Amino acid sequence: MIFDMLSNYLLGWMGEIFFLKGIHMKNLAKVMFGVAAVAAVTASAGQFPFPQNMKYPHGKIIEYADTDMIKDHYKLWKQAWYQASNGWVLAPEGTCSTVSEAIAYGMLISVYMDDQDVFKKLYNTWTSNSAGANGGMNWRIGCSGGTGTASDADFDAALALVMASKQWNDASYLSAGKSLISWIASNDIASNKIKPGNQWNDGFNPSYATTANFQLFQDVAGGSWSSVISQAYTDLNACQDSKTGLVPDWCDWNSHKPILTSAAVSNDIGFYDDAARTPWRMAMAYYWYGDTKAQAFNKKVVSWLIPETRTASGVNSGYKYEGGAYHIDNSDIRRFVSSTFSGGLGLATSSIDSKEAETYLGTVYKVLKEKKSCSTAQGCGEGSVEGEKYYPATLNMIYLLLVTGNMPNLYNTTGFTPFTPDPSKAPSISEGEGTHLEFGDTTVSVSGLWNWGAYHDKLGIGTKMVPDSGASPLYRLDDGSIVARASMEIGPEPEWTEAAAKAGTLKYPSAGIAVSFKKDDCKKDKSCGVNFKTLGIQYIRVTAKTSGPIRMAILNTITDENEEKKVENAGAGSEPGIYVDNSEEFKAVTYDMTPYEYGFKGLGDGKEINILDWVSKNNAPEGGEILTCIKGLKWEVKDAKGGLGELTISAVEFLDASKQAVDPVKLTGMEIKGPTIGLYKVTFAPSFSVRADGMKLQISGAKAGNVFMVYNMQGKAIAGGMLMNSNLTVNVPSAGSYIVRVGSEMNRVNVK
Repeated sequence: MIFDMLSNYLLGWMGEIFFLKGIHMKNLAKVMFGVAAVAAVTASAGQFPFPQNMKYPHGKIIEYADTDMIKDHYKLWKQAWYQASNGWVLAPEGTCSTVSEAIAYGMLISVYMDDQDVFKKLYNTWTSNSAGANGGMNWRIGCSGGTGTASDADFDAALALVMASKQWNDASYLSAGKSLISWIASNDIASNKIKPGNQWNDGFNPSYATTANFQLFQDVAGGSWSSVISQAYTDLNACQDSKTGLVPDWCDWNSHKPILTSAAVSNDIGFYDDAARTPWRMAMAYYWYGDTKAQAFNKKVVSWLIPETRTASGVNSGYKYEGGAYHIDNSDIRRFVSSTFSGGLGLATSSIDSKEAETYLGTVYKVLKEKKSCSTAQGCGEGSVEGEKYYPATLNMIYLLLVTGNMPNLYNTTGFTPFTPDPSKAPSISEGEGTHLEFGDTTVSVSGLWNWGAYHDKLGIGTKMVPDSGASPLYRLDDGSIVARASMEIGPEPEWTEAAAKAGTLKYPSAGIAVSFKKDDCKKDKSCGVNFKTLGIQYIRVTAKTSGPIRMAILNTITDENEEKKVENAGAGSEPGIYVDNSEEFKAVTYDMTPYEYGFKGLGDGKEINILDWVSKNNAPEGGEILTCIKGLKWEVKDAKGGLGELTISAVEFLDASKQAVDPVKLTGMEIKGPTIGLYKVTFAPSFSVRADGMKLQISGAKAGNVFMVYNMQGKAIAGGMLMNSNLTVNVPSAGSYIVRVGSEMNRVNVK
């Protein structure tokens, strides 16, 4: 009405002006059309347009996010799942139905994307199918429809309504939100406990513990929501596994043990599609309100998550509860990377203030960025229609919004700070320090090993590294020591499809460094392999510092032969290996080379050197066979959706059963002709002392916890490791001069 009056006024006023200027009225109509368009846009513009770009009062976010990418994800999500004709978000599968959960998620997403037209149509679907006046929506409509509400959908719809009232400055949404909150309190809550819905109560669903929503309800409508929050944490903590921090989809109300219920989505008991949302719920409570109980919940998850999965790409799409413990679900339908699990679990790291957690959160963003919705609901995930289905694609949007600072509490923005995303803060490869050495220089080495090389794919999918592929990874540091170093970023792996696999078009990224024992011409007479058994080598000790998902693998001639013969799933890349624990300082790790299955004992207790899941056990060699033909080692980044890794190796030693160093000449067949320790760099007045006592070196006054190395004058490592105390005795093989390095200090000693 107001716009019509304004238009008539402007039309009369502008008509007079344009008449005086000689402008025809037909052109005036065009001008007025533009005015109307601008007015219409202005009327629907939100108070908090996307991107909101706000740091939350608590927790870590991604400060370098690409918000245009989020817009693209939203456009694709709408194209596939939003049906404007009837205001549906197509779910759970197919195109003939929707569920209340999907409508509520869509309302949340459209609020923060400032898409009022979508919000209105979704909310109309909600009210047209409510289970009672001002109440929750029947959980499914369309084909296979069902009555009764799903509590989590009710909680999210109420949250969306309150946010909408602020986004579009519409008091009617706030009134509707309050009414729904009141209905929820009477129908979805019983004695402060969270029911699955208004018509049933056969178990506790941990992911329904939306404690951020409940705190908002308390702020908006009052009532006893504080008691509901308290009870929610009582039930959550009782259901949470003490070892992994995981919770099941459903818990028994009395025992709080994992169970199946009539509403269970999965047919198995464990951490599946429902439970995967729980850390996200806790992350939001900590983000918005600094809820320490939510943070404590996520801390338990993170303590298991980071060492178990290393990056968000390492999260499995389901963990089965069996024998009183959670295990990776190795069924075919669960062995893939999904926004549901990588995002849901990974968001737990946002609640933890540590460098390790912050780095992991970066991998969560990487997965969410790379994973995309199908372009159409019809045939999604089948044949040529690639992408994620309704559930993971929808959670992908919500998780992206939250982790990038685009899901603030619009009802009360106190403590929420605007910021501008800074791409320069994104993790990237680095140059490092030291003088880069030439490839193939036989006068320099790390522990007597000289034949090092760097490699990466040339697929054009984002893989890059320093040094470049084909170069040497050896550097001389300021203290004169030689290290092998690389900073790497690999692109994302391709989405597997049967058609692509048959066509042979699946190309996988790679980046790493490798050391070979022999010269490259050993291939001519097939003498590249070394028999560790004959040489009496029982252990490999590597002193290094690493970050990111770095895997060390055992190169061998059998794998090479399999590659030449095109043996299925047993060629290049199938070598047994082990992921290296990250360390900001040099750390010596000793790996047991006793044969174990298709590799070696490694560190034991579930940390064996073994083959990857895709390798054929029928075709792969066993550890005992590999032990007789090892040709070198490699370290490479492994991350399904792309990621970064850095490593610096200061020593690689081969030890006998008594953990004494084996001369590397026995592996390489050649002496290093030039010194690899710059004698002029030996510390003039080191803080520790070394003296010779026969064929022994007595080290005194060293700092416990430092890495030590003993080199002969050919640069070969005689001994090394971590100092457990300030004094140490080291055996040397013969008379001569030796360099002892402790931390960054070095000392020279003569043995007569």
